[in-house]
Amino acid sequence: MRTTASYDLFPDARSERALARARWLAREGRVRDAESAYDELLAANPDLKACWAEYFELLRASGKPGEALQLADRARAALGETGFSYTLRGAALTELGRYPEALAELERAVELDPDLGLVWHELGYAAYKHGDRTRALLALDRAFALDPHTDTLKLRGQILREAGRYQAAEVAFEGAAQAAEHAEQRADAEREIRATRRYGTYTPRRPE
Repeated sequence: MRTTASYDLFPDARSERALARARWLAREGRVRDAESAYDELLAANPDLKACWAEYFELLRASGKPGEALQLADRARAALGETGFSYTLRGAALTELGRYPEALAELERAVELDPDLGLVWHELGYAAYKHGDRTRALLALDRAFALDPHTDTLKLRGQILREAGRYQAAEVAFEGAAQAAEHAEQRADAEREIRATRRYGTYTPRRPE
């Protein structure tokens, strides 16, 4: 799950402060310890969506799609059949390569919560992985309109670059850099800009 808050190790909000230890452990690469910290927090605060989202992203980034799916099922049991819980499960199925199932879950999430930008972001990613770039870009445009987020523009840039649309991709990455709230996000977007410019030097041939 894309979540800017996970970069914030010293937040002001009480609910965010409770997540600080788990975030710190994740940033230090102590994945198992971070998992335990998230589990402890969810046991006490099962309705804390930010915790579910960050825990999911930790498992996703650690290459644990099976465990991410189990977490999504736990979230659904705790939160009910909401747009958020369907989004988690759809994202997990995407990581497992079960794209038709993932898209079905995410379409249901859209029906339940059409104004949740995260739903559209994950739908765009699933469509992209399934090979439908047009649908992916439309979903990402909707995601950004609802919730301007650097990760949405970054994914849009990656899809456009893969399609050989280097100028449009560069514009998307520049937007991601401008929308970044943290230095890590900005540096990542700037790397993508440089990479896209290198790709453009090979036009009309596509680099391997």
